[in-house]
Amino acid sequence: MKKYVLLGGAGYVAPKHYQAIRQTGGDLIAILDPHDSVGVLDSFFPDCRYFSEFERFDRFCSGKDIDYTVVCSPNYLHDAHCRFGLRIGSDVICEKPLVLNERNLGGLIFQEATSANLRPGNTNRIWNILQLRLSDVVEHVRQVIQITSSRDVLLEYSVSRGPWYDYSWKGDEEKSGGILFNIGIHLFDLLLHLFGTYYKVSWWANHYDRFSEGFIRIGDFEVGVILKVTETVKRQLSIGEETFDLSKGFTDLHVKSYSRILMGDGFGIEDVRPAIKLCEELRNKSGMAE
Repeated sequence: MKKYVLLGGAGYVAPKHYQAIRQTGGDLIAILDPHDSVGVLDSFFPDCRYFSEFERFDRFCSGKDIDYTVVCSPNYLHDAHCRFGLRIGSDVICEKPLVLNERNLGGLIFQEATSANLRPGNTNRIWNILQLRLSDVVEHVRQVIQITSSRDVLLEYSVSRGPWYDYSWKGDEEKSGGILFNIGIHLFDLLLHLFGTYYKVSWWANHYDRFSEGFIRIGDFEVGVILKVTETVKRQLSIGEETFDLSKGFTDLHVKSYSRILMGDGFGIEDVRPAIKLCEELRNKSGMAE
């Protein structure tokens, strides 16, 4: 049975990982989070140890035979927590985004390559949760791409978030990367996966932290993107006259992701580079649109 530890156990996405670990036959032995709202653990791993302080969590993990470190912490901590996982001799499973700046990928690649020094003959890996790639919607979109004459694509993605969003780390752009990394990273990875990794930004505007929009040439397609954090919900991708509902068909994708990782067929560091590069470029677009 594979042993797991997890950082960010009180966060929104953590229960999806609890479910995936349990359904794939793993054992979660410890979690870390400064917030103690982790009672959901009782439904998955009632014997799991809880730590609110990194130092005690670090000491617990030291010397133990841990197979996977799962990173569900705030975005700006992912880099450091992935390094921690490699340092204790485990593979790492990291939520998006792996990093907020493309240049930081080089350091993780180096740490991954040198992890064999901890366990001779066994190089530990960093695996990424790119679950949207595993959706049935992807195959349906590919079929349309093959037959459509249209090269116009529109992605409209609005999510509902209350006032808490602005006061949490997600509302702090230095910690989250803003809407582009909180929400857009998932979608840009999907778009680049579907239409090609070559892109050119035609026009982009970051109106404020809850609203970004623009046009990006991806492969042979002109892709319009509207990202909003608002009171209404809209999740759809249109290619010509065909429209796909992105709010359906995305259940159990973390379980699928874990199953692939356990088979050694997960998504590695280089797989996330195109979307991180694009989001970083869009984030750095100058100021407000008129």
